[in-house]
Amino acid sequence: MNIFLTYDYELYFGNQTGTAEKCILNPTDKLKEIASKTGIKMVFFIDTGYLKKLQEFSQKYESVKTEYNKVVNQIKTLVKEGHDCQLHIHPHWEDCKHDGSKWIMKTSRYKLSDFSDDEIEKIVLEYQKILQDITQKNVNIYRAGGWCIQPFSRLKKSFEKAGLVLDSSVFPGGKNTDGNYHYDFTGTPDKSTWKFSSDICKEDPNGNFKEIPISSHFYSPLFFWKLFLKGRIKPQLHKPVGDGYPMPSPGMRKKMLTKGMLLSASADGYFVTKLESVLKQNQLKGFTEMVVLGHPKANTPYALNELESFIMNNKNKHRFLTFSDLLNNA
Repeated sequence: MNIFLTYDYELYFGNQTGTAEKCILNPTDKLKEIASKTGIKMVFFIDTGYLKKLQEFSQKYESVKTEYNKVVNQIKTLVKEGHDCQLHIHPHWEDCKHDGSKWIMKTSRYKLSDFSDDEIEKIVLEYQKILQDITQKNVNIYRAGGWCIQPFSRLKKSFEKAGLVLDSSVFPGGKNTDGNYHYDFTGTPDKSTWKFSSDICKEDPNGNFKEIPISSHFYSPLFFWKLFLKGRIKPQLHKPVGDGYPMPSPGMRKKMLTKGMLLSASADGYFVTKLESVLKQNQLKGFTEMVVLGHPKANTPYALNELESFIMNNKNKHRFLTFSDLLNNA
């Protein structure tokens, strides 16, 4: 099995975004330590709209300039140490500002499909260039912010112009059409990778793009009860290190606690305890890939310990790769 540990490198998008130190810099350093100790590499999907706004407001505020330099230096270090830094787009940053002390979030245009075709192309190409200028590496792999990559037909032209050839936004079976989100992956192929053309959920053997989806897992109500209780009883182990808050998701907690939910395989918090189950599930299906989604901001001390154990238990039985490894060896 090829295992990809992928992290969305970003702040929170609620009214309190949190600080770069606690949401990005410090927890990413912890992940780098685990990678160095275990000898594996990770994939970091860099929220490049954030980088654009850091550049913009660093001209006005010294504190933002300092934040920008710290973030860019860490990204360069990640690349130097062999990690894969690829394109992650949360286009709502186009509408966000900094007031000198904090980010002012505006998320009404949360997904690329909220923009015109010309705006989509401009965003994709501009963000790609920003990241390539920092990494000095080819950026040709993509993950949509909030899984919102549909309808892909509206993104296809921009992907072609940018030379993006691989995506990892889908988690099969997932669906959310509430609030700012809109994705429906209920009709994807029952595979761990496929080619596609204009519809990301339909396999096209002659398609120019490759999907390596995030693995999916159904989390029972009991799992969520344990998750929430552990956070209350032992916050020092189970509280996320990030100091911000996500966008509101009305009704989400009630659904989790009463019905359970199918979500992406995750290295965040207590979700890390299900990685072995996801691995066995993928093996039983005959899959050759397992993609795990994580966020530095959602790390917990407990999750970091469990992640290291998962890597050590499996690194001699499976291959921990980056997406660039896969493309370069194809």
